[in-house]
Amino acid sequence: MPVAATRTRPPGPPMGPVGAARMLVTLVRRDQPPGRMVQLGREYPRICSIGTARQPAYLVSHPDLVRELLVVQAKAVEKGPALLAAGVLMGEGLLTLTNALHRPRRRLVNPSFHHSRIAGYASVMVEATDALDRRWATMRPGTEIDLAQQMSALTLEIVGRALFGAELGGESEDVYRSLERAMSGWEKTLVPGGERLLSLPLPVFKRMWAAKEGLDDLVRRLVHRSYEQRGDDVVSGLLDSLSEDEVRAEAMTLLLAGHETTANALTWCWHLLSRNPKVAARLRKEVTGTDPTYSSLSELPFATACIAETMRLYPPAWILERQVTEELVLDGYTLPAGSIVVASQYAIHRDPRWWRDPSVFDPTRWLTAEGSFDEEAPGQPRGAWFPFGAGTRQCVGESFAWAEAVLVLARLARHWAPESLRDPRLHAAVTLRPEGGLPARLLPAPR
Repeated sequence: MPVAATRTRPPGPPMGPVGAARMLVTLVRRDQPPGRMVQLGREYPRICSIGTARQPAYLVSHPDLVRELLVVQAKAVEKGPALLAAGVLMGEGLLTLTNALHRPRRRLVNPSFHHSRIAGYASVMVEATDALDRRWATMRPGTEIDLAQQMSALTLEIVGRALFGAELGGESEDVYRSLERAMSGWEKTLVPGGERLLSLPLPVFKRMWAAKEGLDDLVRRLVHRSYEQRGDDVVSGLLDSLSEDEVRAEAMTLLLAGHETTANALTWCWHLLSRNPKVAARLRKEVTGTDPTYSSLSELPFATACIAETMRLYPPAWILERQVTEELVLDGYTLPAGSIVVASQYAIHRDPRWWRDPSVFDPTRWLTAEGSFDEEAPGQPRGAWFPFGAGTRQCVGESFAWAEAVLVLARLARHWAPESLRDPRLHAAVTLRPEGGLPARLLPAPR
């Protein structure tokens, strides 16, 4: 039986002028927000108030409330202002559309990510990964590389070819730099009222707008090329259902979100494997002598488990935000329209209430007694595991991301064992990435 609603404000830390200022400082320092979410979840294990009188805001830290927010009462909330502000970069795509517009658009985009289409994109994943494998083979053992940059360049090439059926080639470096500048500007707005900063003539926003203009031109050219040539790529599949401007918005969304999140997952995975040699040895045992392809993914349970365990500890989408559009009762508290509600994958994925030895990198938790991979194997409750979100706004590219991450990891781990050179600080902004990249020595896998 649901708890009766009350007007009483949920408990929470003091949020007077001093408390609000401290919270703002925490949000601005990108290494601190994930830890703060963990701390608040321990102090207030279900829901707490983290807003002000002018802007009510709440953090939910219990799987039941995550499900309530994202699934059961999803019609009473919209994407929060931080993501909606991304529309200035990406246009009106699935990530930023309101619920009413999202549902029909999602039905049109879904076929492009059906498993039958993923099988086709997987050949691109294999080809691009093997090209990187060959480039690494030309380097002297022990060469220092930035794994974050290497993984980002790889996933950018993959998503570019899957989206447009075209290699970015010489433009990939320009696209990479433009994406970095665009994301760097956007993340400066990820504070309360941050969207108002966009109109300021600051250098970081000037660079962001210039990068956006360059990306718009590139995407527009590639969309037009797909329109003329019609291949077996995502954009060609969308052109029959959407206008060219709508396709451009979806392409920009997938280009930005699709390469960044998987690149981060792979980067953190290499770091964790470097710090856990026994796990890395078991992974090599699974993949050595194999030829990993889309059809053989089920034969890679430990590689899949390594990706899952990485996303548990370092979820690329580390926090999500919703804005209440109509009065909402959550855990017995009445949340007024306009309230912001957040849930942190990073915090809930590390909560000892739901996870055994939550700080330990243990891919075996994802394996059944028979040795197969199963997302329910750890025994966590529903709502305690949501790296791709949940409900109707769950990531449309989830299957693509799983296939890409596992294939890249499996094919490269056959030959390579990069050695991470430092334990990086977190950079928690749009996604969760290592601050300053991930320097590593490129070493061949032990025989």
